[in-house]
Amino acid sequence: MLRLLPPVFIVEAFRKRSYYKTFSWMISIIGLLAVLIATQQLLKNVEEGYSYKRASGVMDVFEQVNQAERDLTYYYYLSLSSRVDDSLTERLEWSKKVDDELVALSKRLETMQTTSSSKADVLTEIDEVRKNGYVASNRFFTAVANYKSEILFNQLSLSQDTGKYYSLFSNLFLMERDFGKAGQSLLSADQDKQLDAYELSRIRQMRQDLAVRNDTVTKTLSATIDAEDGASRLDINTMKSEMAAYFGVIDTTLSEPALREYETLERISDRYQGSMYRLFNRAISDVQTEMTDRGNDVIRNAWLMFVATCFIIFALLLLTLSLLRAFRKDLVMLQEEANVFAEGQQQSFYQVPERNDFQPVVHAFRTMTAIISGLLDYNDQKTLEIKQKKAEIESLFSQNTDPIIALAADFKLLHGNDQFQKLVETTEFVTIEELIHPADLNRVRRALNRAIEGHSQTIRCKMIFEADIRNMFVNIIYVPTKSENGIALYLTCHDETDQYRREERITQLALYDVLTTLLNRNGFEQKMTEALAGLQPGELVTVSVRQFRRINDAYGHSAGDLILKEVANRLRRHFIGTGSPARIGGDEFAVLISQQGIVDYHELKRVMELPYYVEGEEIHVSISMSMVRYPNDAVAVTSLLSSVDIAMQHAKRDQAGEPVWFESWMSEEYRESVVLEAELREAIVKNELQLFYQPQINLKTGQVEGCEALLRWFHPERGMISPAVFIPIAERSMLIEEVGMWVVQETVNQIRRWEQTPLAMLGVSANLSVKELASGRIVDYLADIRNEHPGIERRMELEITESFGVFSDKRVFDALESLHAMGYQLAIDDFGTGYSSLSYLSRLPIQRLKIDRSFISGEDACSNAPLIETIIKLAHTLKYDVVAEGIEQLEQSESLRKLDCEYGQGFYYSRPIPADEFEVWFMQHQETLKSS
Repeated sequence: MLRLLPPVFIVEAFRKRSYYKTFSWMISIIGLLAVLIATQQLLKNVEEGYSYKRASGVMDVFEQVNQAERDLTYYYYLSLSSRVDDSLTERLEWSKKVDDELVALSKRLETMQTTSSSKADVLTEIDEVRKNGYVASNRFFTAVANYKSEILFNQLSLSQDTGKYYSLFSNLFLMERDFGKAGQSLLSADQDKQLDAYELSRIRQMRQDLAVRNDTVTKTLSATIDAEDGASRLDINTMKSEMAAYFGVIDTTLSEPALREYETLERISDRYQGSMYRLFNRAISDVQTEMTDRGNDVIRNAWLMFVATCFIIFALLLLTLSLLRAFRKDLVMLQEEANVFAEGQQQSFYQVPERNDFQPVVHAFRTMTAIISGLLDYNDQKTLEIKQKKAEIESLFSQNTDPIIALAADFKLLHGNDQFQKLVETTEFVTIEELIHPADLNRVRRALNRAIEGHSQTIRCKMIFEADIRNMFVNIIYVPTKSENGIALYLTCHDETDQYRREERITQLALYDVLTTLLNRNGFEQKMTEALAGLQPGELVTVSVRQFRRINDAYGHSAGDLILKEVANRLRRHFIGTGSPARIGGDEFAVLISQQGIVDYHELKRVMELPYYVEGEEIHVSISMSMVRYPNDAVAVTSLLSSVDIAMQHAKRDQAGEPVWFESWMSEEYRESVVLEAELREAIVKNELQLFYQPQINLKTGQVEGCEALLRWFHPERGMISPAVFIPIAERSMLIEEVGMWVVQETVNQIRRWEQTPLAMLGVSANLSVKELASGRIVDYLADIRNEHPGIERRMELEITESFGVFSDKRVFDALESLHAMGYQLAIDDFGTGYSSLSYLSRLPIQRLKIDRSFISGEDACSNAPLIETIIKLAHTLKYDVVAEGIEQLEQSESLRKLDCEYGQGFYYSRPIPADEFEVWFMQHQETLKSS
């Protein structure tokens, strides 16, 4: 339709109508549409607010559900007590009460406007309980827990503290379920008033599960509830004490089944459940209050936003209408100006702002009028020009913000403008010698002489005023004159003092570190260049804060910055008059020492490792130090820094952290590692790497349960290179990622080759580097492997070597969580040689610990038996399997089996061997097992 209307037609249609009315209607329609959109958004936001309030109301059902669940649990324990003392009256009363509550709950659930499988399960279980009796086996508690979880967590998605509430209510639901099922199990086991071995075993398992569940829920409650909430803390303590009494009764029953000590269980359960459900009700009340408040906030903010939006829309409408009125006023006044000039007047009082659209029209109109007026009155125009010229000259001196000076031909100062008078702060004129800084006086004189000859000059110089010395950019303008004392030169002076100071600041930033105010790497290299150019020998020491990332992760970057400042201050104080400290990297410092042999570096290390205090908290820091002498070890800046960096690598590898002097063999070793790194890259491409396999034996059955894939490099010229040599090189160059992906792919290929062989059920372990996990690429690669080969994750185990601070790195921990979620089995390799804390160990998503071979076959193996037993018990407590590495004798295998160690690995069974040899060994081992 619009194509049928050419632009000219539309323009002409607008010209035939009133612009003012047309635009007024258009703006009104646009404003109305904007109000409608704002109203729609208001309705949407209000509905969102009411959704929060409805979610709060849904949770009211928990009070009735909890009461039924609690009374049914109490009935079970009451029934146990009544069997002992043969009292039936109270039991019958509670049976009727529970039945009434179940009926009421069933009616309540049927009236609720929700449909879900969990609600149907609860209704079904209520019917089963009432039909078959309370003692019959049923899933009532499980169904109730599932229903409450579904209702609560569907609503918690709207809460701001979902994570905290999720953990709290999950554990409460499970504890309520397990406590009720425990009472039901005890009552079921005591049907014939005798406990056989099977029933005792069930009670014992129930007791263990309930202990774990109670410990988890009390810890979660303690961590979640505010320390100042005395009532809740008292309920938690009551839960702990009553559960201890409960376990006392259970333990007595297990040790003396004939006694049937159940008399106190009803009171214990009543007090325990009372505390637990009070805590539950407080938490639910907090959630409901939060969601109701949030709903009210959303509704209030929606109305505020609507009112503000409407106000803005009406304000814009009003401004636009005002603009149209101004447009119309300009048209009228332009018409009036034309009438003024038509009547013969030569001047109009109508003023048009510079940015007004009518300004060019008015300017052209007035230009024409000015020409006509100039022709009519030439003399008046000349007078006006003279006045304007005089005003410009006066403005040059009085209104210019830059100082201006008038000089005679002999360079005598005649006068200056107001800005110049403010700077000199005197009524008497100064001489040129007093004004110009002595260092610049001769240059200024030469520039003035060149200007007198007719050449305009510019020059930068310093001028001396009363307040201070200023840097000026001076433009010298020559003025021809016939009078001997007349003005010959004008000096316009632009003050560049602030710019000069900014340039000094830029230089400061280029050469000095902002955080510590020490020299930065650029400034330090300049300092080194000057030192090497001199004849005085000296020393260079670098100081690095070890594991600085852990400080930032644990205490925050602000604390890390404070520690770096304190390191800088300690270096500055320690080397007063003897050295120049600098910060040359994130956590790395350097000091250029003017003489050799004057610094005790062990004392320096002790000073640098004294405790650091950040906001009253004591932080201990480990320092690595490397030193180099110049010109003994290097005569150039680059080689000096390279040498000290090589020594720093050795210092960081030293666990003791002793200061390390650079020695010439380190360069050779470094060059050798560079060569090996290049050859390792080629080895991956040329397939010079190979996996050997070492079996893992079930110590109880003797069966082969799996094997570990161990990497070997067969160099065509050097022969076999130990992983202890090339793995650290790969980690330093991040080539470890390529090596790790090669190992994973080759392990997968070998598993696939064994699928149709007797080795098809064997699991294969592959080693991963911590740096691979920190980078994250290996996680994506393993995800692709699992997608390409479904089920491969069940056949693979990934081993991570324990080392200092490895599991405190959030990137590593997140990578392990991701791999565990994919289904990969995880193990800690060389356990016992690192520094893992129990808090990290209990949180890690692992399934197996591998005890380091040094505990099994090392020099102190005989004295390590108690420690090995402790490690095994710790692993079993955390529900981990244990593999003992380094078994070389039958006696070691037997001792580990008696300590309940599940698996063994070592030369006693087989050395690491290629895949084809491993297949032959496996078949021979199986034949040996059959014959024995």
